[in-house]
Amino acid sequence: MSVSVITGASSGIGAALALALAQKGHAVVLVARRQDRLEALAAQLRTQYGVKAHVLAADLTSAAQRRQVVKQAAAWAQTIGEPLTILINNAGTGVWDDFIQQDEDTLQRDIDLNVSATTHLTRDFVTHALAHRAPSHVLNIASLAGLLPAPGFAVYSATKSYVIAFSEVLAHELKGSNVRVTCVCPGGVQTDFLALAGQKQISNIGMMQADVVAGLMLDAMFAHKVISVPGLLNQLSALARHLPSGIRSGLVGKSMAMTVTSSRKPT
Repeated sequence: MSVSVITGASSGIGAALALALAQKGHAVVLVARRQDRLEALAAQLRTQYGVKAHVLAADLTSAAQRRQVVKQAAAWAQTIGEPLTILINNAGTGVWDDFIQQDEDTLQRDIDLNVSATTHLTRDFVTHALAHRAPSHVLNIASLAGLLPAPGFAVYSATKSYVIAFSEVLAHELKGSNVRVTCVCPGGVQTDFLALAGQKQISNIGMMQADVVAGLMLDAMFAHKVISVPGLLNQLSALARHLPSGIRSGLVGKSMAMTVTSSRKPT
């Protein structure tokens, strides 16, 4: 098999992706800040699926730390005699609140993680993959909010729109090479992202389970899709991107209000 690097692997979709890849026999490199969670997941993967798993604790908002990720993953892959062929840029953050209420450090963190880390990790990985010529994949995790910018998610929506555009262009530039690029745009998923973003779930409408979403993401990647929206309801919702922006923003805001409320503001 081969080695897959998964960022944001300590919980949620990232952990579900690691489990799904391990079930397929892939060795994995788990990347996130919380080393204790990564170690626990790595132990589970080794025991449950008999695969090799390596932990890289890193803060991807740090240029110095993210610069080491692909380099160290490739070195570990070499020690186990397997090629490094998959990069999954899953790590991401966002805050659901009026833009003007968000502090500068939080905004910069979101941009550093969602945009800068994705960009530079992809460049490092693609450089490695092109040199080694094995069939390889980049899977970038964007969001339905990147297609349908959501009120209260100004910066998050913008960063995910970047990921979509970046992936689409990169897929075109790498056409004919050994590297395929896929970008997936999930809608609401039942993970701890909601609480970290300042949201409180009030309905299951449109919400998907992380393991289901992870399976659909990998299906899209191995099918060489460029842009994919997992889930029929999300696919139907994505059609609203063709509406005038004023109408679209109003509909997206009302749709989100049916599913979540703010954990920061009185309800």
